[in-house]
Amino acid sequence: MNVQTIFWMDAFLYLMLHAAIWYGLARFRSPVVVLWSASGIFSALGLCVLGSRGWLSTDVVVVAGQFLMAAGNWGRQVALRSLSAAASPLWLWSSGAANIVFLATSYGLHFSGSPEGTVMLVFYAFYTFNCLEYFFAGQRIALTHDKKGADSVMWAGLILSLTLGIKTVAMLVGVGGADLYAASWDHLLVFAGQFVALVMLCVGFMQIFIDQNHRRQIAMGQQLAREQERAAMALQHSDALSVLLAEREEIIRRLTLSNKSAGMGALVASMAHELNQPLTTIVLKTELIESHLRRNRDPQAALAEVHKLADLIRQDTRHAAAIIRTLRSMFATGKGEYARLDLSQLVQDMVNMVSAHAKRCDIELDMDFQGPLPLTGDATQLQQVVLNLLNNAIEALLEKPGQPSRIVISGQARPGWVELRIADNGCGMEDDEKEDVFALFKTSKSKGMGVGLWLSQSIVATHAGRLSFESEAGQGTVFLLALPSHEYVLGN
Repeated sequence: MNVQTIFWMDAFLYLMLHAAIWYGLARFRSPVVVLWSASGIFSALGLCVLGSRGWLSTDVVVVAGQFLMAAGNWGRQVALRSLSAAASPLWLWSSGAANIVFLATSYGLHFSGSPEGTVMLVFYAFYTFNCLEYFFAGQRIALTHDKKGADSVMWAGLILSLTLGIKTVAMLVGVGGADLYAASWDHLLVFAGQFVALVMLCVGFMQIFIDQNHRRQIAMGQQLAREQERAAMALQHSDALSVLLAEREEIIRRLTLSNKSAGMGALVASMAHELNQPLTTIVLKTELIESHLRRNRDPQAALAEVHKLADLIRQDTRHAAAIIRTLRSMFATGKGEYARLDLSQLVQDMVNMVSAHAKRCDIELDMDFQGPLPLTGDATQLQQVVLNLLNNAIEALLEKPGQPSRIVISGQARPGWVELRIADNGCGMEDDEKEDVFALFKTSKSKGMGVGLWLSQSIVATHAGRLSFESEAGQGTVFLLALPSHEYVLGN
């Protein structure tokens, strides 16, 4: 068997091994696999060209054969470098430049008329050092990938460098074949090394690549498990947050009723007095009706008087019913049901609740509303806010006796908002008191619970509104309540 036939056999081995890798790993759709396989095919074509002297001109054999061999070898080295991450630009430029210098030197020697042995010597010397890249690549890969595959690549690099190095030394000392197709021992050693190293390189590449994908699948599975665990925890936290929000709403509702009850002492006495008035007049007018009927002097006159007294009784009954309705709404036990309402009317109802108490305390209540104040909200909760602000204003005025006391309640509608302003000319607040105005369980009142203003601010926050104040010691306090208007809330 001549050496030229061995070139073709070597080319066939390159082609079969790299085509098998391309086909076997095609399901991974990896650019690295494509690069490795395409580079092997380039090397196979290069060997075919090198083995075709006599059919192709020597110039074509030297130029095309060496270029294809260099391109195929460099491509496989780039593929190995790219298994874990993209090859560094510095290595790409340096290794690419080395191959260009090698090809330029070989072409220069050939076209300058140098002997074929000299061109072959440069060829074998370059690849003796160049193939050490496979050894170093195997060492790097062994740190993070399958050790068997890395060892296979590493030993393939050593075999290639060793056999090519022996061939180079044999030519230098004159005991090696200087002809491309010489049937010499050193040529046979190089081809044997190529056969063994090529198989080890391809097997090692496949093992490393499959191990890499296996590790990636494990990592993806672990990542997916972590994501599923985080999603489950997020869902659990979401459910817990929903429960907490529901509990918060229930706490606010209960505190609203409890705070109402705690602060209703004076109001209950006042409302009882207010309710006694229509009930007393009803009793008196009923007695008058009975008196007129007993006298029976003039039936027509008596009937007219009875009708007049009946109308007055009806009015007093409606007055009493209105008081009872107000009290019922104050102690309603709804669960945060939002409905359309007019804030100005709600404020008027609360003013009616405190008016008798304010009158007995010589406190003047002034109201100034520029039209209705429509919004969507929970009437019971907003009643509590307004009642808290009114009670606080009355208590502030009681702490500053000896001057005309006045509470001014005003409201207006702005684009997207309704505003309520409750101002008193009471004792005001010191600077150190302002920090704890909305704090829970902190109060300056001897009998206070420290709940009212905190609760009011919480209720306003659930209505997407704002509750603020301005106060100056000895001058009075102004509370400003701003709530989204009816149209604004529906639009959101």
